[in-house]
Amino acid sequence: MVERGVEGLVAVTFHIENATRRPVTCSAAIAHWYSAKIGMLSPGGRFDAKFWSKPATGEVFLLNDKQDRMPIQRLWCGFAGADVSTRSEIALARRAGAAEPAIDLVCASKDGERALDCRRRGGE
Repeated sequence: MVERGVEGLVAVTFHIENATRRPVTCSAAIAHWYSAKIGMLSPGGRFDAKFWSKPATGEVFLLNDKQDRMPIQRLWCGFAGADVSTRSEIALARRAGAAEPAIDLVCASKDGERALDCRRRGGE
């Protein structure tokens, strides 16, 4: 049975800033064989999205157009066209009894580095 809607869920803000000279894509694995694009950022661009947290279990979801709850298994951002091989994994807290905190990231890379480095504002 597929759970639908936002009853019992808390909105989680996902904000990301691209501090590189290349486009960045963010995606989420929602099944072992399927990933969903969350957004694309141009160089110097910003993007906002919304996830949903179920505090009772610590699960974090994307909702599709039918409001199906799609559990996020992994979350990452990487350079567009090679986001998997250049990805920066984004950790989720997923603690039962607590809503997922807002995610506010800055993604950067040093000249010559192949991988993207996304960090929460404040250095984490």
